[in-house]
Amino acid sequence: MTKIDFKQMPFEELIPHSPPMVLVDNILGYGDDWLEAQITIKPDTYFFDSQHQGVASWVAIEYMAQAIAALAGIRAKSQGQEVKLGFLLGTRKYHIQQPFLTVNETYNIKVQQLYLDDSGLASFDCSIYQQDAIFAQAKLNVFETDNKNDVMRG
Repeated sequence: MTKIDFKQMPFEELIPHSPPMVLVDNILGYGDDWLEAQITIKPDTYFFDSQHQGVASWVAIEYMAQAIAALAGIRAKSQGQEVKLGFLLGTRKYHIQQPFLTVNETYNIKVQQLYLDDSGLASFDCSIYQQDAIFAQAKLNVFETDNKNDVMRG
């Protein structure tokens, strides 16, 4: 396995997105089946709603999905492979504590893999929080593939 300091690597190198859809700021830590990332809500944050001075809670699902993608990107790059294409298949048990992530606040995103099968189907327990206060929780089902041609043909 290649040793890479993923905490110092630009987030966009770990996920198959380009700005402005790279929404997560940085990685705080990771392990074999988990990752913790961070975002700070600013007035120039993509999806920022100036009327409500924050980002709507539905965007939290994408923050979670991008943290999952970053974990997959770390796995791929550690093995000398390219980052694979991933899809959010569904969200279950999505709970929020407030309708907006507030401007000038920093939030942590934690994703914990529940299972991953050989086909690329996986499920994650996800949360967005500040210190001990949880902002959002969900279970996300995702699918990862390296066969872009089959997926895009449809």
